[in-house]
Amino acid sequence: MTARRLAHLLLAVAGLLVAIFPFTLGADPTPTCRGVEMQPGQTCSKADGSAVQTYDERLTATRNATPVIVGVGVLVATFGTALLVGDLRKVGSTGVTAS
Repeated sequence: MTARRLAHLLLAVAGLLVAIFPFTLGADPTPTCRGVEMQPGQTCSKADGSAVQTYDERLTATRNATPVIVGVGVLVATFGTALLVGDLRKVGSTGVTAS
């Protein structure tokens, strides 16, 4: 396997890992504030004090990000797969294109 094909394969695998992240390690939507788990009714303010988010706002933001993360992961996986398939379809799979 050439370095190019390996890179395409790794790109596809990375996309799949990103796509499944919200259902595995990211499945716990417990909001945090600077690494500290939040409880219902709590608020979290930015370090500079410019904005405040409630527990519910942070929970909603986390839930709304899931489809975006999955979509980006699927797009990256599809792109990597397309690159790999295109590379494998070259004449004789040697990486030499027909003239």
